[in-house]
Amino acid sequence: MPTLLSWTSVGIGDLDVFIPSPPCLVVYTSYADDEPESTVTFIWQEETTGIVHHQLLFMEPVPFETALKWAEEHAPTRNIERIHVKHAKNERTAQANGASQTCGEKERREKESTRCETNRGQKA
Repeated sequence: MPTLLSWTSVGIGDLDVFIPSPPCLVVYTSYADDEPESTVTFIWQEETTGIVHHQLLFMEPVPFETALKWAEEHAPTRNIERIHVKHAKNERTAQANGASQTCGEKERREKESTRCETNRGQKA
């Protein structure tokens, strides 16, 4: 059975760079209008050139657990030993669990954005 690894990334300024361990599968679930959208992507690296490639294998409106099960079942067909996972939280679920920090973070970003726009207007 493949090893499950959390989504590993490095922040470079405002950019978040994902660092996979090829060959691997990446299971990612996000939410749009409270509906899940899950993908499984195969990532591998050419030994001779070092070029990293990716191929979308699965994309369905299913929960994270379903996509992960699919990845675990199909990993042996590509000799995959690692599966990276990222599960974005459903906004309603996050708010129900008391994740008011997310709302506060959003307000802080909006204030910073307004402050930057105001400063740009003063310099012009």
